[in-house]
Amino acid sequence: MKITRISVFRKGLPYRGSGLAVGDRTAERTRIFDTFNSTIVMIDTDAGLRGCGESCPWGASNLGALPAMPGLADALLGKDPRELHKIERIMDAAIEGHSYAKSAVDMACWDILGKSAGMPVYMLLGGKLCDGAPLYRCVMEQEHDKIRDEMAQYRAAGYKYFKLRVGIEPERDIALIRFAAGIAQPGEIVYADANCRWTLHDALKVARAVDDLDVMIEQPCLTYEECLHVRSRTNLSMKLDELVTDHSMAERLTQDMIADVACVKMARIGGLTKARRIRDYLVDHGIKVVTECMMGGEIVSAAVSHFAASTPAELLFNTTDLHAYNTESTGTPAPPTSGGRLYCHDKPGLGVDPDLESLGDPVAIYE
Repeated sequence: MKITRISVFRKGLPYRGSGLAVGDRTAERTRIFDTFNSTIVMIDTDAGLRGCGESCPWGASNLGALPAMPGLADALLGKDPRELHKIERIMDAAIEGHSYAKSAVDMACWDILGKSAGMPVYMLLGGKLCDGAPLYRCVMEQEHDKIRDEMAQYRAAGYKYFKLRVGIEPERDIALIRFAAGIAQPGEIVYADANCRWTLHDALKVARAVDDLDVMIEQPCLTYEECLHVRSRTNLSMKLDELVTDHSMAERLTQDMIADVACVKMARIGGLTKARRIRDYLVDHGIKVVTECMMGGEIVSAAVSHFAASTPAELLFNTTDLHAYNTESTGTPAPPTSGGRLYCHDKPGLGVDPDLESLGDPVAIYE
């Protein structure tokens, strides 16, 4: 089997809300997004099989996967998409970095492998170890009455994991965390995601002020060393997200015992192939994982559903249905959700087809 054509689509995904605040490495450490630009890759083969992948980094103006696609396509045309490790090595040799582009291509190759084998992707990843992955929801509100209403809404839908958006101002963050923890019901988990936005001084201040609570803090500071310093001075559990970028970082955080939970995002890592290895390494060392991606529509959510399903249930912290955060579609049908859990399709491959009516014409075709 050989790759004969690679088609690339772009799709704007409006955020279902007033705007999403995201921490990053800019001087301001915060950006607000109301639209995300997703790149969808369709790979056709001489065997008549087609695979789809998607990658959606933060930001409407971010070109994401597009700049790397000509070089990747030139290297991949004529290759067998089922040879996933070979495809991975070819992409890494063809162009350095550009994890977003490689992730979309890698996802499409997994889709083709599943269709060729007549199996859902989760079977190729080792089987279904979690039948219904727990979902989290971001609590975006800052006013206490609105936080109460938002948590009640999600609770009624079956959600038990509530992520607070913090990192705005320490005193305000402390009050928000204490309030949310106070109204959480038994069995619910509250954690505060600073998205790198706290300075070391502010992170320590918040951690000390809420140290008596059963909450988790996520990615408090910009650097690994700062996060490690905070970890050593609090009894709170900690989750790392933005710093989980490759296998060497997984090894480092395991050795230092800095994190109780690590978030493995396919697009940040460079694809499901790489993400699987990191996930398995963390699981082997007893660290709980969040299996997800950056942002995206139904195609990304489908890949996430298989990634989550193939993770041991006792070490899967949670995941998310990214398509539910958007008002536009990239594929159909979406992976099903019920009772605050995400399920995957049992059809061969990812179980989702590109929504060509929604995507429109490709912005580039390589053949």
